[in-house]
Amino acid sequence: MTIKEFIDNDEYFDRYEYRTEWNGYTVYSIWCKSDEGACIGYPQYALEKNGKIRKSTHEETKKIMESLPHNDDDEE
Repeated sequence: MTIKEFIDNDEYFDRYEYRTEWNGYTVYSIWCKSDEGACIGYPQYALEKNGKIRKSTHEETKKIMESLPHNDDDEE
């Protein structure tokens, strides 16, 4: 399954963007276009490995967030 197929088959998420490689997975940010700009809760990620895609668990999401580079401009 591709990330596009994953999004096309999901009842809520309709957008995705490649984020990083993490722990053997390709990580995509996933969201609903109608929610763009909203900052409520944790980001949502889809994890792809060997042609299989699933949503990340809460613990995985936190670890992915910790692994991403931080933007120092946001800390001013």
